Amino acid sequence: MEQQRRNASPEWYRNTAIVFFLIAAVLVWAAITKHDWVYWAFAGITFLNAIMTTLKFMTVRDTGK
Repeated sequence: MEQQRRNASPEWYRNTAIVFFLIAAVLVWAAITKHDWVYWAFAGITFLNAIMTTLKFMTVRDTGK
């Protein structure tokens, strides 16, 4: 059986990247105010997710899919 792939629109990737950047900003603020390395770790992971989602957005936008 062949499974159908659902392609997400470029707007979905753009909105997701914006949400990741906002969450990362909140986590950085929490890390600064609480002086806890756990917040820094989650902020770094979330920021990396934001960068990867931004790159995916740029790829999908350029290919026109």
